[in-house]
Amino acid sequence: MRIFITGGTGLIGSAIVKNLIAHDHHVIALARSDVSKNKLIAAGATPITGDITRPEKWCADLPDIDAAIHTACDFSDAMPQMDATLLDHLIPALTHPKQHHSDPVRFIYTGGNWMYPQTNALPTSPGVTAVNETTPFDPLPEFLWGLTGIKRVLSAANLAGIVIHPSCVYDTGKNGQSGILARDIETAQTDNRVTLVGGDDIYQPMVHADDIADLYRLALEQAKPGESYIGSAINDVSTRDVAELIATHFGSENCQIDTISTAEAMARFGNWARGLAHNQKLSSAKAMQDLGWSPRHTDFAADMARHAKTIAKLGPNSRC
Repeated sequence: MRIFITGGTGLIGSAIVKNLIAHDHHVIALARSDVSKNKLIAAGATPITGDITRPEKWCADLPDIDAAIHTACDFSDAMPQMDATLLDHLIPALTHPKQHHSDPVRFIYTGGNWMYPQTNALPTSPGVTAVNETTPFDPLPEFLWGLTGIKRVLSAANLAGIVIHPSCVYDTGKNGQSGILARDIETAQTDNRVTLVGGDDIYQPMVHADDIADLYRLALEQAKPGESYIGSAINDVSTRDVAELIATHFGSENCQIDTISTAEAMARFGNWARGLAHNQKLSSAKAMQDLGWSPRHTDFAADMARHAKTIAKLGPNSRC
């Protein structure tokens, strides 16, 4: 397939690009800078110059494609308007007569676990019901815009819309990306300090970037239009466990773990940080049953040990 992707040099997007190319798909990716363009070329993708903040500059000139994946996102207050404006231009471009083959263009939109409610008990407690795709949405206020985007994509005529909901994504790749762990890994390295948000009894579902990339590809190849899939591989590691593993592998002796409130985290990092204390257990049974998704990264402690070795090989000036 010829696949267009936004956010192709980001955490999720770069893993998807690599995965798609490894499975003989042709990837066309949006690049807003020469640095991004060169990264995409090195990965084997074809770059298109453009920025999601100015979709009118490039959407009308999209080449002939079979599918598109939207992963571009930031956590700024401008994201609701940015995403809405992008869809204002991208959906018409994907449904334009020039894109019509025997089937509508397949379009994967990215939601997330923070679109769903918290679990009302410790996720490790016996009998706790995991959130799944039938659970009604209850997005954090900062991500309400994602619900609007989901509705637009799934209801658009002449578009084969599909939604993937990644849980908290981390990476252990040689490029040094760490995803949701990046801030604490960096402060462990530079200040011998890790920050724990909200207390000890919070469990954030997680998934490795390589595994979620595999789910995007499988959905692109197999999913029926209108379907949604949750992608989560790890439910039983608390944020306290995560902090201690980061302190052990990336800090020095007596690395400090500072506990702060959710309100303080929001004041420091932005309102999106409310999600760092969002306690959840997610089920990916549907993705496994329907698409044959089988995550390989299910031992988080082993991944942290592996990532520490990777960062060490990259040298003392490496960043996550």
